[in-house]
Amino acid sequence: MASTQSTSDESTATGCLGWVAVIIGLSVLGFVIEHWEFFLGAAVVISCLAVVGLVARTMYRSTVGRKRAEDASVAQVRRARAGTLEEARQAGRHSMRAAWLEWQIRPGSATGASSVTELLAAVPTADWDLEQLRRHGRAVWARRGGTPGHHRRPDVEARLDRVAAMISDLTDEEFDTHRGQADDQYLYHPDREVRAAYLEGGAQAVETIMDTVTAARVQAREDAAAKAAADSLAQQRNAALRALRETRQSTETRDAHAAWEAQARQLDE
Repeated sequence: MASTQSTSDESTATGCLGWVAVIIGLSVLGFVIEHWEFFLGAAVVISCLAVVGLVARTMYRSTVGRKRAEDASVAQVRRARAGTLEEARQAGRHSMRAAWLEWQIRPGSATGASSVTELLAAVPTADWDLEQLRRHGRAVWARRGGTPGHHRRPDVEARLDRVAAMISDLTDEEFDTHRGQADDQYLYHPDREVRAAYLEGGAQAVETIMDTVTAARVQAREDAAAKAAADSLAQQRNAALRALRETRQSTETRDAHAAWEAQARQLDE
């Protein structure tokens, strides 16, 4: 019976809440109908603002997107342009250096079957003559393309630079830089900036060659100083050993004379 009473009370409460909601809804509807001009104007204003916002957003995105696309296109063109010019500079550097190495080393048939490691272990010194340097340079040149794994390629190129620098100091033959500007693809390129970049690369190579020759001269002076110091030290050691040997010989001589005199005294007795 209590359960039935509780269910009845809940139904009554729900019905009251429903009537209250209906009354409130009718009141709001009546207020809106009474002031429909205000709500209509507000709706129109809000709609206009929404339309303006959407248009502004669309225009902003369109403008910014177009600007970004233009910037990306310009950046891509600039990168492509910079890459083309850098390729021309690299070609100029390579052409000049290759021509200089060939002029100094005079690549040709190389004798012997020494490996790259064996060749690099034979370090050229200041007492090598022109023929020795060129023979060594030809042997290294013949192995430059067959370096296993290319992990010794930088060492091979550095050795070629050093040998060529040492040869340039032993010969009076002048290297003509026109030999390093023989790539017609870049030298007569229709784009003026590409031609300028190619010549710029050649100039950079000449500066590098000059630095290499200077470094080789410094190394030669250091080698000469080290050899002079080693010779001086060897002379001092030789003198010390000579003095020790002379001291031992004089002692043996004194011991021999003493023994002879002792034997002579025994005979007299």
